[in-house]
Amino acid sequence: MHYELYLPFPPSNNNYYMKTQRGVYISEKGRKFRDQVAEAISQQVPGEFIDERMLVETVYFMPDNRKRDVANYSKALHDAITEAGLWEDDSLIDQNFEYRGAVHKKGSVFIRITPAAPVMPIGMTPPED
Repeated sequence: MHYELYLPFPPSNNNYYMKTQRGVYISEKGRKFRDQVAEAISQQVPGEFIDERMLVETVYFMPDNRKRDVANYSKALHDAITEAGLWEDDSLIDQNFEYRGAVHKKGSVFIRITPAAPVMPIGMTPPED
């Protein structure tokens, strides 16, 4: 498995979710983003489905030079990919690397998905309590 995708720039967590007295919902902006991701995935990797552990590398090409927390975008992106049906669930991500790319006028995301690599070298074990 090896996938490389270009996706639209996600809304931040602050704009993806909408909190009301009834609970937390996905905002209109979030629903629009989900639809755009589903369309991009269906065009770039139609019919593909991932159900194994993965390493995900993401490059965020910000739409401008404003101060932004890169980690504030991954949840919306991963949820939209899950909703689009490319992978079973984002809980399958064992390694997640996020990078800030150059400024791109509309903003976009490059994401590479490969099989998860071993976390520790062979023969190493975590310390005992």
